[in-house]
Amino acid sequence: MELTRLIEELSRAAAYPHPFEDFQLRHTHISVVFLVDRFAYKVKKPVDLGFLDFTTLEKRRHFCDEEVRLNRRLAPGVYLDVVPITVEEDGLRLGGGGRIVEYAVQMRRLPPEATFLSWLGRGELERTHLERLADRVAAFHGNARSSAEVSRYGRFDVVSGNARENLEQSRPHVGETISRPVFDRISTVLERRLQELQPLIEARADADVPRDTHGDLHLDHVYLFPGREPPADIVVIDCIEFNERFRYADPVADAAFLVMDLIFHGRRDLARVFAEAYFTASRDDEGRRLLPFYVSYRAAVRAKVEGMITEEREVPEGDREAAVGRSRAHWLLALSQLEDPNRRPCLLLVGGLPGTGKSTLARGLAARAGFTVLSSDRTRKQLAGLEPDAPAGAAFGRGIYTEAWNRRTYSLLLRRATECLFRGERVLVDASFGRQGDRDRFFAAADRLGLPVFLFTCEAPAAQVLQRLAARRPGSGPSDADGSIYLGAAQVWEDPPRSMAHRTCRIETTRGPTASVEQALDRLREARLL
Repeated sequence: MELTRLIEELSRAAAYPHPFEDFQLRHTHISVVFLVDRFAYKVKKPVDLGFLDFTTLEKRRHFCDEEVRLNRRLAPGVYLDVVPITVEEDGLRLGGGGRIVEYAVQMRRLPPEATFLSWLGRGELERTHLERLADRVAAFHGNARSSAEVSRYGRFDVVSGNARENLEQSRPHVGETISRPVFDRISTVLERRLQELQPLIEARADADVPRDTHGDLHLDHVYLFPGREPPADIVVIDCIEFNERFRYADPVADAAFLVMDLIFHGRRDLARVFAEAYFTASRDDEGRRLLPFYVSYRAAVRAKVEGMITEEREVPEGDREAAVGRSRAHWLLALSQLEDPNRRPCLLLVGGLPGTGKSTLARGLAARAGFTVLSSDRTRKQLAGLEPDAPAGAAFGRGIYTEAWNRRTYSLLLRRATECLFRGERVLVDASFGRQGDRDRFFAAADRLGLPVFLFTCEAPAAQVLQRLAARRPGSGPSDADGSIYLGAAQVWEDPPRSMAHRTCRIETTRGPTASVEQALDRLREARLL
């Protein structure tokens, strides 16, 4: 039956064997989910995506049965049955007695606020929750089926083929969800990492380390019920049922999905907590070497899937646009995990009051750490139609330094920074960043792209700054700041809030440019960006 008609029919109250008040419809790239009060009914789309084939009714029935069987391992009591969809006199009906035209997986509907993703969004996901999940996942892997057949899918030819397939199937999306430079860099560095890891991957397959895993272990599939006794306190749904090649895998590949998702949502700290707890519980120190590769692989899988959503016309336009953004972010995350630290894309904001040494630090970091520098002084002059060194001095908040001009300047900087990041560059924005609102917009842009972002604030004693500014000659550079501008800017400066402490570093510039650059480089090394 044509999918659009099926959706229309199953959107009627008469199609269900029970009355309901709440009805919602959800799309994935391979399923349509009907949320009906206490239940969820999942129907598989009749698609052939290469890595799955749901094109016949018999195949869809088979994979519905597999979905129920496999998911009962980590979600007992959630997956209830496979329900036929039949033709009746008044239209389609779930569980009717007429001719069967489709099947649906019937599940208990779980509260969305219980997902790990929701707990994270509320700021309530704690390290103890992730440690408990790590213990649960490690135990699941330890008890999961292993065999020569399972290990065959963990061999190098399959692992490398899966990784390359993500790129090949995403080639049509180059220019939209992934830039050409990022696509080419991932293609190159992926081959280098595969060559490095081939002996370890093969040795683990020889030792039957691969298991029948979950295959899709991300934050939105994990539910936390702290009031329940274990193991009912943590429920994991929606494993991969449609392709053994994606489910039979090294356990590290399974755990890496959750690590990737935590990084994607800006919580590298919690990603480290989960990874450390998992390797401790599984006693798999050897597997640590594989984690960056598999995190990159999982990010590429998500990027590919989001790219596929953008092509599905039945998905609302707003959802397709959101999928573009998520796909871009996952591709950049995939690149970051494969690249050497010195080349990982990221966003660095270098701010501070006039005369504190922002531009000097920016030049030093560009030379030592490979940053593309975007300057607010140069951007402002360009917007005004002036040469970079052309004087345009005015009293504080006047001339081309009004609030309106500031907004125009920061908006253009943000647009250019986003374009550079999409190309996989390391971007440094040299601007005062005296207002938290301006910082927040750049932080949000980096977060949407799944990239690290830091604010370095340059500081020096007022007397020293005023002395530096007094020694400046008009037209000697793009900055028009003098002592009066410094004093005016100091009056409206907003200190970064404590909530941003993990993203903010104060750089003392009193000891000269070399010491300032070294202090900043040390912070980048701590963040594994150097």
